[in-house]
Amino acid sequence: MADTVRFYMEEMLPEMRDLEQKGLFSKVEITSIVKKREKFEYALKRRIAKKADFLRYIEYEMNLEALRKKRRARMVSDTKHTISDYAGPRRINFIYKRCLKKFHGDMSIWLQYINYVKTTGASRTLGKVFAEAIQLHPTNEKVWIMAAAWEWEENANIVAARVLLQRALRLNTTTQSLWHEYFRLELVYIAKILARREILGIDASTQEVEEDLLKDEEVDTDNMIKLPTVTGEEFSAFTKGDEGEKEDGKDKKKSKKGKKEKKKEPLTEEKAEGLKTEKNPVLRGEVAMVVYRSSIKEIPDSFSFRKGFLDIANSFIKPKPLKEDSIQIIYDSIGEDFQDLPEARALVARRAIDAFKVDEEGYAKGLAETVKEFWAICEGGDARMWEQFVENMQAEYQKTEEDNLKLYFSKTIDRIFSTATKKKVHSEKLYLLQVDWILANSTASVDIVAKKALTILDRAVTEYAESRSLVIQQIRLLKNLSREDQVARLPEIFARALKSHSESFEIWREYVTFLRTAYREEDMTRDQVEEAFLDAVRITTTMLPDVTAERAEIGLIKQSVGGWFLEWMNEVEGIEGVRRMYRNLMAKSLPDLSFFMACIELEKKNGINHKDSRKNIAMLYDKAIHADEKREDTYLSYLNYLNQTAQIEEANKVLWRASKAVEDNDAFSQRYREMLERGWVEPTLATSGLDMDMDVDMEADEEEAMSS
Repeated sequence: MADTVRFYMEEMLPEMRDLEQKGLFSKVEITSIVKKREKFEYALKRRIAKKADFLRYIEYEMNLEALRKKRRARMVSDTKHTISDYAGPRRINFIYKRCLKKFHGDMSIWLQYINYVKTTGASRTLGKVFAEAIQLHPTNEKVWIMAAAWEWEENANIVAARVLLQRALRLNTTTQSLWHEYFRLELVYIAKILARREILGIDASTQEVEEDLLKDEEVDTDNMIKLPTVTGEEFSAFTKGDEGEKEDGKDKKKSKKGKKEKKKEPLTEEKAEGLKTEKNPVLRGEVAMVVYRSSIKEIPDSFSFRKGFLDIANSFIKPKPLKEDSIQIIYDSIGEDFQDLPEARALVARRAIDAFKVDEEGYAKGLAETVKEFWAICEGGDARMWEQFVENMQAEYQKTEEDNLKLYFSKTIDRIFSTATKKKVHSEKLYLLQVDWILANSTASVDIVAKKALTILDRAVTEYAESRSLVIQQIRLLKNLSREDQVARLPEIFARALKSHSESFEIWREYVTFLRTAYREEDMTRDQVEEAFLDAVRITTTMLPDVTAERAEIGLIKQSVGGWFLEWMNEVEGIEGVRRMYRNLMAKSLPDLSFFMACIELEKKNGINHKDSRKNIAMLYDKAIHADEKREDTYLSYLNYLNQTAQIEEANKVLWRASKAVEDNDAFSQRYREMLERGWVEPTLATSGLDMDMDVDMEADEEEAMSS
């Protein structure tokens, strides 16, 4: 190991001498650099190398190279490049290669290396890096796409970019992003050539076509886009190969550089005609359409995949690389293969407006055609298509700033809802869309708007009693009415809602808000609110635990309802009321851990030195430990409290009890030592403090929603 490090250090000597001779670094700085590099080299030679060591070494060398460049830039008189100008980048490359030999499976390091080589402009090195990365990670589409983008954008080599993506697709036939990028590549290629032809006016004159195509060098002016000369696979289709040809038995003439000059055959009228955009299959987008047809054979059942091709095609403004008939083929295939999918049918109906921006000339005409198409589709009576109609019109309404168009969309959306009601086309989503539209766009007073929306929601809740969203919206709108209306209707609605949707945190939150507000406004007595809270806690306590991700909301309900009750009781009666309440609950049910921790928190606030508080805290901690004997945080919280109150003997008993119960005693002991040294931050388990002013918050939210 030492020999290898010594070898690497000796290789640095010429570079170090050069840096000192140029005055870029002092002797002290060079000594420091050598020591630092030696330390890094020994770190890299450990028995088990660490990725962090390689990355720190690379970061150090990059910073050092940046400093060298800054100092070098100030030396205006000395412009000659020497060994120190190349040694830095060469060493960084070397460290990256050594790192990748150890961690060749780490894609993040490959990407860092690729980005670094790009910044240095080392094209040959970058090509080798891409080749190695692809060889080791042939299923990683990101590397293929980056390599193809580099060939096209940096090297202007469309052929190499195509080959890379074709190889990628042979290995990853179902990778959607590769198909999309290949399709995009072809369209970008066409768009650049069309833009160049438009500037040069190539399609207008055969003579200009001939002059442009016979140029050897790339024309690169401020008004022209850099492109490879139109030769290669496109040009070879129209010209004869001259490989091996000789003139009069003599070899072709060689240029001064020793390369053979290509024979410049005059471009015939027939060939020039074939190179015009409308005659050229490449420029007509036929290659792109071959990509599309091949892709849907490999991935036939994904609508979002098909839509991605349209999004790419419609993202180009002018000139459009894909002709209208080709785009129509994509729309037709979507319409045929996804006839039963509302989103697909809506996309096909939008055909006339997706080709234009909102402020473009053809948008108004396309809009009329789109609306007509939607009305025709909705005649079938499918509620999902009516939903799509509304959502698409609302999306266009949001896009436009023109008053007449906004009025048109507004009238159209109102007509959709009224026509759906007359035809008795209903769905949960359609009702919600209608209510949201009324709340967001009605100019009437808040009371009138709320009553209008409630009329619709009352009918909707009756029809879709299982809909949680409709019930929540109904409850929130009722809170905008007078207190008399709320007290008259909300108790019955909550009773029905909590029976049907007992696992909805939002409905429980609204219910607690109602109880707190009813007590504050004296619509309910303290005993009535307390009884309602007790029932709520009993119901939530008996709920099955949240053992799956789908039932995670139940855990939040179980934690929150009891906490909200405790906080309310503490506000109304103080700690004595809280004690009466939790003793009552413990006698009739088995609260969960979060409930006991919330009680402990309130007892602590009352005063940890009070005799009654200490007795109750000890009892509550004991109940909490019984609820989950393996939970370390409960023991640590209890131990922290006992140490604060100097109950050392009791703390020792709890510590012994914890050592027998926790799964990893050593880890627990370490946490306990850290707690004694650094203190203890109580973990947040219960949500008793969540929205204790929620009545005010919710009212503010509703006012904001109504005003918007």
